[in-house]
Amino acid sequence: MSLSDAVNGFSGEIAWNCADRSLFGACQLETGDQVQVVSSYFGNVIIKVNGKRLAITRDAAERIKLA
Repeated sequence: MSLSDAVNGFSGEIAWNCADRSLFGACQLETGDQVQVVSSYFGNVIIKVNGKRLAITRDAAERIKLA
């Protein structure tokens, strides 16, 4: 399942991230990081990871796979 398919309240672990890492700046997403979906709207998501909230577009979220 990709991050763009996750629903509000989903918690999971990143299994694979092939999104362009320059999109995330100082808040890098690594394999094994625990993420929680705060909001999901038409595939765009806001997640909580490493104590920070991060908004991710649908295109980038489709490239992040969850375990």
